[in-house]
Amino acid sequence: MNKKSNSPSASRNHRVDVAEKKRANMKSKLLEATMNVYNNVTPGTTPVIEDIILEAKVSRGTFYNYFNSLEEVIQEIGQNLSDQMTTEILPVYNILNEPWQRFSVGFRLWLIRAKLDPAWAAFATRFDYAPHHTLVAELMAADIKSGVKLKQFSCGNIDAATDFLLGATSGGVIAVGQGIKNYDAYINNIVKMALLSLSYDPKKCDIAVKFSHNYLNDWIKGKLNINIPDWAKSL
Repeated sequence: MNKKSNSPSASRNHRVDVAEKKRANMKSKLLEATMNVYNNVTPGTTPVIEDIILEAKVSRGTFYNYFNSLEEVIQEIGQNLSDQMTTEILPVYNILNEPWQRFSVGFRLWLIRAKLDPAWAAFATRFDYAPHHTLVAELMAADIKSGVKLKQFSCGNIDAATDFLLGATSGGVIAVGQGIKNYDAYINNIVKMALLSLSYDPKKCDIAVKFSHNYLNDWIKGKLNINIPDWAKSL
């Protein structure tokens, strides 16, 4: 018969587990409070730390136990949302084999999400903190590298191409999130320009753009039998 351990080491481990859980919960509370403040901010005003601690109902000291600045909070939210988005689209993206397919579909998905969820778009494009550490950056770099190997793409440096295209993604997401005219034409053009920046065959770019559009339409309509995240169901 197993007996519950009362050893000093077991007691220490329990205290550590409780402390870590408490810390994780408080950090999540501060992240959520920051998102709430930014999503409800009065136009023309910029939130400050005082707004966050009032929303979270914590002291300034508690805030600084977890973050050194408000910018650090925003950057962490950006990375979390970016990685979550990338994970959610993996089922529809990762079954594609050709680099040009993966790239055009992935690029379009980020722009679609921005149209459906402007509040998400405001945070998820904060790539400035550590661009190569995000999941989207890792997958983009892998697709570019694969495309170069298969002679579909051409670029002088994988990291430089990834940074450039992350910037294009960020700019496109921000623009779409803020609202643009001729949304479909804008997305088609930015996907095409992204492919051209990788020296993809100009004669095939329009085919790639059309493929990404039709493929995702089939996905949303349930024709691919692939899970659809909640945010995409309103398309």
